[in-house]
Amino acid sequence: MTYEMFKKELKTSLEEKLGSDACISFEQKLMLGEMTDTICIRAGKNDPNYSANMDALYHLASVGGLDAEQATNMILEILASIPANRISLDTGNIIYQLMNRSRIDAQLDLIPHIPFYDMEITFACVVEDTEKIRKSMLIDNKMMAQNHLSLQQLFDLAHQNTFRMFPSRAELLQNYYQKMLLQDPDATKEDFMRAAVLCMAWNELPPVYQFSAGNYRFGGVAILDNQFLNSLAQKENHDLLLLPCTEQEFVVTPWGKNLDMDGTREIAKDALQNGEGELLTRHIFCYRKDTGRLETVD
Repeated sequence: MTYEMFKKELKTSLEEKLGSDACISFEQKLMLGEMTDTICIRAGKNDPNYSANMDALYHLASVGGLDAEQATNMILEILASIPANRISLDTGNIIYQLMNRSRIDAQLDLIPHIPFYDMEITFACVVEDTEKIRKSMLIDNKMMAQNHLSLQQLFDLAHQNTFRMFPSRAELLQNYYQKMLLQDPDATKEDFMRAAVLCMAWNELPPVYQFSAGNYRFGGVAILDNQFLNSLAQKENHDLLLLPCTEQEFVVTPWGKNLDMDGTREIAKDALQNGEGELLTRHIFCYRKDTGRLETVD
């Protein structure tokens, strides 16, 4: 069964079981930080909206043999288990979620957010976090109102929780590269030889760090960790240059007097054009050691 056929049969099955007051539609929505094809369901005029990931449902259909009626029954069971009045947020699990503005521009009217250069600081609540799985939900305006939270309160809670749950870290780039290589089952002898040559070259240069908020998917949020940036700047006794990378990380190096800024800009430009992963920002930032301020230098 094709994807479009499955969507059509699922919509028909839901309409038959929910009745004429139901509203069923397909929309692109932000789910767990990704724009996703969803089926949106409102069982009645006064009932809350529910969205389900269509890619996940179709995967169950194509791989697990789930037909449209079975998918309908599964969705109805989930709907019956959801409290009709409110979603209670665990304030100890509210964290930052930092993304490029272009990724969520269509959702900004629906969610609490704070502009940050070409990015947006948004907020999520971790609902499950184990060794095998981590789930979070993006907090929207309705959830914020239901839980009697202001934007300032969300910001304060996220700042307390994010770096407690996902401590910022700065790892020397050569060590990070070697670790990734050791974890790659397809790495060849030539890869290790090349890494050894690169590491020897790096040892002659000022330190370069891979900077992120632990293993958080949106690890680039570490740029908001002023306390960690300050400790790193004091350790290096220099201002810090933060090169744009992906949502997962920044590359950081001390901004010494011998740093080739024009060459650094070209490196950042090439990385943005050829890098993998979602873009976080196009700016180059400087963290000033003496003032503790973050500013753009591009």
